Amino acid sequence: MATPRNELERELQGSHSDNDPTFENAAVGIAHVALNGRWLRVNKALAEMLGYSADQFPEKSFLSVTHPDDHDVDLEFANQLLRGEIEQYAREKRYRRSDGTYIWASLTAGLKRDAEGRPDLFISVIEDISDRKLAEIEKAYLIEELAHRSRNLLTVFSSLISLLAPSCDSVPEFEERLLNRVHAISLSNDQLLLGEKDAASLTGLVHSQIRAFLGQDLSRVTVTGPDLRISARCAQALSLALYELTSNAFKHGALKAPDGRIAVTWTTSGTGEDAQFLFEWREISAAAQAPSGRRGFGTTVLETMSPMSVRGRAERTFEAEGIVWTLEAPFSAVVVQA
Repeated sequence: MATPRNELERELQGSHSDNDPTFENAAVGIAHVALNGRWLRVNKALAEMLGYSADQFPEKSFLSVTHPDDHDVDLEFANQLLRGEIEQYAREKRYRRSDGTYIWASLTAGLKRDAEGRPDLFISVIEDISDRKLAEIEKAYLIEELAHRSRNLLTVFSSLISLLAPSCDSVPEFEERLLNRVHAISLSNDQLLLGEKDAASLTGLVHSQIRAFLGQDLSRVTVTGPDLRISARCAQALSLALYELTSNAFKHGALKAPDGRIAVTWTTSGTGEDAQFLFEWREISAAAQAPSGRRGFGTTVLETMSPMSVRGRAERTFEAEGIVWTLEAPFSAVVVQA
């Protein structure tokens, strides 16, 4: 099986005929890029990988489909190639697809020179490694998640005890109500760590996660949306996000205030390949306080881990009545088709 480096060597030594079947039929993405960064030619695999038609590429530069955080490194490597300091390089980077989502890819690149040794064009071989990167992130995440959840649960239990105690008329009542919530949190934790085998009810998932903190009384929470059967990966992604959102609302946000409420909604739009899924968590409180701005582990879950699991994008904002978190993803990455 040809490797990206083998493909690069073949391209660097080839004549670059527009009719080259090896270029067009390669399993990995291959591109010829002008010295000014403009795409000259791409093969079918790369066009499909990034979601553009081949004739759209000449209108773009390689930076236009590169994650902004990766620009400087790309430019430095390109300059090293032009200065003759290196012959080729390999790195992992993020590419922006036509639908606005990002994928991780392995890039192997070199500089093609003309017969007189002058720089002619860049050649890039690009392989989608999103699944591998996600697996690596999930593995590292699980280790950190276990420690994080242990610390977080202690804080939640402390808050539960403080809030439950004044509303109970007896020790047995307090014990029963507290144990119910501890049991709910335990079930929720098992669901997260073990996951669903095939699919899960989205409505059931949302209710179970919120009940882990509020018990059976969901009078302060409204849940609206079609009862979709979501994939195991999506169930895990939303479990992680809902745990963070509910925990934060309970400790710092709307659920801490007597008047606070939560509105959870989700909708779908479009058809076929254009179908989209939109999920929203909205906190509503007259005493809403802006978050501290500290970017901790929970921020990683909500802004990176959860959306990446469903090839989507997420945003967390603070509005007048409280926190709003939205997740948008392709319908096909969320819902299990019948």
